[in-house]
Amino acid sequence: MRQLQLCNAITAAAIAGSLIFGGLGTAQDLQFSEIKDKMTFDSSPVKSVNGVIASYAPALESATPAVVTIFAKSDPVARGGQGISDPRIDMLRRLLGDQLDDLLEQLPEGHGGQSGLGSGVILSADGYILTNNHVVSGADRLTVALKDDKREYPATLIGGDKDTDVALIKIEAKNLKPMRIGDSSNVKVGDVVLAVGNPLGLEQTVTQGIVSALGRRSLGITGREGYENFIQTDASINVGNSGGALIDAQGRLIGMNTAIKTDGVSRGNMGIAFAIPSNMALNVVRKLVDGGGKVRRGFLGIGLDDVNGERAQELGLNTLNGSLVRSVNEGTPAHIAGLKIDDFIVEIDGRPISDSAQLRLDVSSKDPGTEVNFKIIREGAERAISVVLGDKDELLAKMNSQRQDLPQPNQRRPGMRPAQPRDPIARRAPGAPEQDAQGFLDGVGLQNLDRNLRSALDVDDSVRGVFVSSVAVGSEAAQAGLEAGQIITQVDQENVNSIAEASGIVENFDGQVILLQVYKDGRRSILAVPVQ
Repeated sequence: MRQLQLCNAITAAAIAGSLIFGGLGTAQDLQFSEIKDKMTFDSSPVKSVNGVIASYAPALESATPAVVTIFAKSDPVARGGQGISDPRIDMLRRLLGDQLDDLLEQLPEGHGGQSGLGSGVILSADGYILTNNHVVSGADRLTVALKDDKREYPATLIGGDKDTDVALIKIEAKNLKPMRIGDSSNVKVGDVVLAVGNPLGLEQTVTQGIVSALGRRSLGITGREGYENFIQTDASINVGNSGGALIDAQGRLIGMNTAIKTDGVSRGNMGIAFAIPSNMALNVVRKLVDGGGKVRRGFLGIGLDDVNGERAQELGLNTLNGSLVRSVNEGTPAHIAGLKIDDFIVEIDGRPISDSAQLRLDVSSKDPGTEVNFKIIREGAERAISVVLGDKDELLAKMNSQRQDLPQPNQRRPGMRPAQPRDPIARRAPGAPEQDAQGFLDGVGLQNLDRNLRSALDVDDSVRGVFVSSVAVGSEAAQAGLEAGQIITQVDQENVNSIAEASGIVENFDGQVILLQVYKDGRRSILAVPVQ
């Protein structure tokens, strides 16, 4: 079976499994414009002599000094009273007490924690470095090695974004040789590209290939479908290349090497590798820096679907290129602007839309408060609709605040019936069998929405999701309004069609409150559920 694999090299410890911890750095009092002014951009077309480039040495001469090696180290126990939040360590600590620290202290260097190797790209002469989030995320210590420099420089994590796998780190150094930044929107299939990095610990390795495809999405590399947009290349990339440079024939950065496709056994290169386009990576860096280490993304508040030929005919569409509005959540920017179910969005700010994945990416790349102009097809006629994008985090905070204003299980207001005590026996929808929902929200039982259940519920095929078969009384989900008999159609704004999909999103969620879109009796609504 072929698998997608992030291309950084990691050596895990024997004790307590693979444990990563650490916190996000800070970008307070720093603006992206300060970094951008120190970067070198070159968006001119690739030049050639008599139509042929005989050697890539001149391009590499300027590019390779800007590619660094990143060492990420995680300790088994955070010193100074900071313990690991991991059930295995917690269990050992309960059993052994202070003896655990003594035992861990006796382990040889490199054991009991985790060390990783990856690559990075110097953006500015004063030490800002672009890399993959999975290279540096959770590291307790980061160090950077430069080309032809035997010293290792301590690095600080400015910010990282798991959804796009982009991170920015900083070393204290001067007069570094930064990478020239190309314009990835000019990249074409067939362009010659060079991958520079540290595969398998072999520093400053260069491989050559072509751009095999553009706009690769829905690969599951970052776990967030709406944030993927990869350049595919056949340049040889292996573990350790993560965060390294994909450059054009003139030595300009046009992508950041991120993942490879393997057979699941050898973990080696098979001629299929993926890089984040430079334009997208720098947009995320801008959001990280200007957002104080956190990415704020534009928010519409709609569910989207692609259409097939049969569905297009039903809607009177003469094209499949676009995205169908499947649901509109009340009170969201889309609802306020007047978008409706079955609107078919074909353009955003004058650019054609190919599918729902592209639309999600375009919207998420914009800042909250941005006005976007859509061209839609509604009932066979074209219309223009403008939407001012919202902020998902602000919506979550508002909904959570509203939830906290409601009476809690142990509180009573005058005239209220006594709150029911927490009961391990959940309220169950009549006739609904329990199915395994391990990894989903505590106290919630789910059932896959098969044809028999659809028929029993009188729900047509346009409603997709998972059926809530039971909700424990007094659980966080119940307090947020989740009830047996509802259908969960989205989890964290991602469409779900199975228990496995819903549980997978929750397992990868690292926030405090998660959004659920639910459907019942022809109505859709959003619930904000705290995550323990």
